[in-house]
Amino acid sequence: MKKRIFIIFSSLVLIGVITTGILSLSFQRMIHLKSLEDKLNSNSILIKELVEKENMENMDLNLLAKEYSKSIDVRVTFFDGKGNVVGDSTVEKKDEDVKDVLSISIPIDNKEINISKLRLSVDSNNIDDLNKKFMKYLVISIFAGLIVAFLIGLRYIEHASDPYKELIEATKNISHGNYGEKVSLQQDDELGVLASSFNDMSVKLDDTIKKLQESNTKLKATLTSVVDGLIALDNNFNLILFNPAAEKIFGIEGQKIMGKNIFDVFLEDKTYKIFEGLTSNETIWEKEMEIYSPEYRVLNVYANPIILNNDPTRKLGMVYLFQDVTKVKKLERVREDFVANVSHELKTPLTSIKGFIETLKDGAIEDENVSYKFLDIIDVEVDRLNCLVDDLLLLSEIENKNSNTVYEYFNVEEIIDNLFQVLNKIAKEKNIILEKEIEENIPQLYGSYNHFRQMLMNLIDNGIKYTPNGGKVKVSVFEKDEKLVIKVKDTGIGIDKKHQNRLFERFYRADKARSRQVGGTGLGLAIVKHIVLMFNGKIDLQSEPNRGSIFTIEIPLDEKGLDKLVDIEDKN
Repeated sequence: MKKRIFIIFSSLVLIGVITTGILSLSFQRMIHLKSLEDKLNSNSILIKELVEKENMENMDLNLLAKEYSKSIDVRVTFFDGKGNVVGDSTVEKKDEDVKDVLSISIPIDNKEINISKLRLSVDSNNIDDLNKKFMKYLVISIFAGLIVAFLIGLRYIEHASDPYKELIEATKNISHGNYGEKVSLQQDDELGVLASSFNDMSVKLDDTIKKLQESNTKLKATLTSVVDGLIALDNNFNLILFNPAAEKIFGIEGQKIMGKNIFDVFLEDKTYKIFEGLTSNETIWEKEMEIYSPEYRVLNVYANPIILNNDPTRKLGMVYLFQDVTKVKKLERVREDFVANVSHELKTPLTSIKGFIETLKDGAIEDENVSYKFLDIIDVEVDRLNCLVDDLLLLSEIENKNSNTVYEYFNVEEIIDNLFQVLNKIAKEKNIILEKEIEENIPQLYGSYNHFRQMLMNLIDNGIKYTPNGGKVKVSVFEKDEKLVIKVKDTGIGIDKKHQNRLFERFYRADKARSRQVGGTGLGLAIVKHIVLMFNGKIDLQSEPNRGSIFTIEIPLDEKGLDKLVDIEDKN
């Protein structure tokens, strides 16, 4: 800008100086000509008077003309009545080389001599010399004036451009994100008004940007914290929003696909069909779909158009909400299976009991041996029902956060010793050895004593039930990485790999016939896992058919007040 101002300023100065020079030269020429004209007029009158009064008889008119010319520095010429030159101060061989530019002629009344007209003239050389001399000084003055003007102009422009520099610098700072930048120009002219308006604009812009940033931060935090996937598209089907929940659902990093066409991102047919609503006449819809990559999920998909509040008819795109209902669907299936299994588990012994009672009513009660046999069977079935009801009540108590469960510190080794005493009789009947290996100075645990005891009871009892005669059940306890590790190892029949993932589900039996034979309810290991979760722990199974099983439990030692239950479905 400074360069452009300097060029404009220089051009204007140059034009002004040249114009002034031309006008000055013309004016000077005009003044000079007027001065010459006045001089010629006055001299002509003076010579006329002299010629008319003096006796000019026998006088050399050429000599007289030269004398007058020498006195007044002009050309003097005398003419007779016929217009012939009778006397001239200048006699040249080539009269045509002399160019008179100004001349004055007046009549003379002197009868003694043959003179009727006097002419005074000035040739061009005289005027040209004066013009050249004037032009020389004019050019020198112009150059001197230009140099002075340029120096003054440069300094003025340098000084005058400072406010513009400050405005430009402030504008650059704002463009780089330094909103709120101000300029300190205390001027009463238009530049001062511009600076004041700039400062007001900067303050308002800073305030607006801060509000937008705050709003964007809140929106980003909201979108990030939303557990459901959110995808927004513009009218050209390009991605404008892909929140972290959507990244997790589809296994795609949103930053890498932002701005891309949605149909280029999702190539799977089933996923591709999610967005058919965008190109149809539908504006709001809800669908359920399944995806298999990166993992199996069941999704409820909701679609809504993006519209402006001030122009509801204008559609900017679509926003899709993906609600992951996989766990809900799984829970529904588990509940359905649970109801079906409970019904089956209850119906089987009840049917058996009812059948034997009807048989007794029909006359079998008269036969003492038969009646006692039937009553023993009924007694066993009632015990099964009691065990089933007890396990169901225990599961309900574990899952009920509002239950009156007592939390306390307890010694793990004492519980193991107590269980060995209780189960020793059953173990001896099968000639099974109960063995323990407990590390010294094991810290106490904090939680429900009864639930922890029930957990170990189920594991050790299962070890005894599913271990052939002459086998061994070993319980090991040690501390590792701030966790209490409990291992229950048996030399039993083992569990096939295909059953291990579902072994902790309610009523799931790897060997249904054997399980019923040993009197299991199908809830023992489900109870174990729920209790482990109560302690914020985890359980792992290692087993092979005919090579025994190892159940490993890890419980954090720094947890207290473990009343926040974790559903078994959440861990599967």
